[in-house]
Amino acid sequence: MNRFFLLRSTPSIIRLCSRTNKTNFGLTNRERKRFYKQVSIAESSQSPTKYEILLDQRKLKTPLGTLITIENELLALALAQEWHQQYTNIDLSSMHLNALLNTTIDNPLKITKTQLVDKIMYFLDWDTVLFRSDHPPEFQQLQTESWDPMLSFINEQFQTNFESTYYLDVKDLVKKNDRDVIQKYLTSFDQPSLTIFLFIAEQLKSILLTICLIKQFRTVENISTLSRLETEFQISRWSNVPYYHDYEIVDIRSKISAAYLIFYCLNNNITRTVLSKETI
Repeated sequence: MNRFFLLRSTPSIIRLCSRTNKTNFGLTNRERKRFYKQVSIAESSQSPTKYEILLDQRKLKTPLGTLITIENELLALALAQEWHQQYTNIDLSSMHLNALLNTTIDNPLKITKTQLVDKIMYFLDWDTVLFRSDHPPEFQQLQTESWDPMLSFINEQFQTNFESTYYLDVKDLVKKNDRDVIQKYLTSFDQPSLTIFLFIAEQLKSILLTICLIKQFRTVENISTLSRLETEFQISRWSNVPYYHDYEIVDIRSKISAAYLIFYCLNNNITRTVLSKETI
């Protein structure tokens, strides 16, 4: 059964995807004209229900040619909407859902779950929230006010004892017990979820902020701001660089939003979208 929710258009993750000129349907960097009129989703199986993305009647595939099937209807609709929003040209660089889902499906670098956990744990030793600056005093105070609640939340949730420092040469700042707790937490997720977790951690430069986001302690907007606290402080003192800083924050928020949506759908028992009569 096809669901046409939109009919006609108007006239590093680290990117784990392999570097190739080919993309969906043989698109190259120079061939990005929109070639389809309709975007829809279709149920491809009933047990469990999976959804395919149709561009006209063409089934969407990954760069490696794998058919994209998604168990979560909400996520399928979101991906379809992303393709629908491409108007005259297809801007693959702005299609974060598409890129991340391609990566989780293809796993082009053949990274194992253990390797993903190791990559994520690497960020813990230099987590943004743990290593701070004591100059100027105003920035030191801003870090305390902004990041201390994050540490308190993590320590309360996991019964850990994470502490911050103003010195880069501190040895064993992260205690073995705390490290083991976080590693055990990560291993509870499957490989696709860890791929998305790694992508978010790379954007934020922080495992701890990523966990705060995953556990819905803060919003995407707030977490994005906390990850670039020094930049925000400099902007408050020296003003914004027109266009550059605005684009930077919007870009990181859009990437993290896409990644969080995928992670949420993968780890919550929501497979179908139910619309009430009031919302139709």
